[in-house]
Amino acid sequence: MDKKGIKSLHKDKRGAVLVEFLVAVMPLMITFSSFVQLQQIATARLMVKHSAVVGARAAAVITNKNKNTPDQKQDENFKTVEAGIIAALGPWSKTMTVSPKIEDASSCADPFGMVTVTVNANYKCSVPFGGRIVCGLGARHDFQNIKYSMPHQGARYKDGDGASCE
Repeated sequence: MDKKGIKSLHKDKRGAVLVEFLVAVMPLMITFSSFVQLQQIATARLMVKHSAVVGARAAAVITNKNKNTPDQKQDENFKTVEAGIIAALGPWSKTMTVSPKIEDASSCADPFGMVTVTVNANYKCSVPFGGRIVCGLGARHDFQNIKYSMPHQGARYKDGDGASCE
């Protein structure tokens, strides 16, 4: 390149506006995508809380580990409660892995004891840029020990195989 060509490059200002635009817009886009990711995490947390409520309602009705619900077989019905929890997540179940736990404090002496469902979920952050900034390099966010309790819907009477303290 000759000296005349180099001098003409110094005077050429055609790309300056594009560079200034990128310098101004990129931080704004990264900030916006971070806020979008934070909003999705907040929504996912609400969905996990809702699934814990649904799981507790289901467990309060269908768990029968202590034989205090006459019309149910004696079982914890864990798979049924887990299916209800996953169904309560709706489309969010595709972006999360869920591990529920059921604690049934009901007994023959207290058929209305509390049933507690604990849901632990691992959410996959999916927003470009924002997911890496908000959720880190692993791009996952954990919701630990989301609990909800309800009284067991047991019964004190003995009818068939139910409510037997023997």
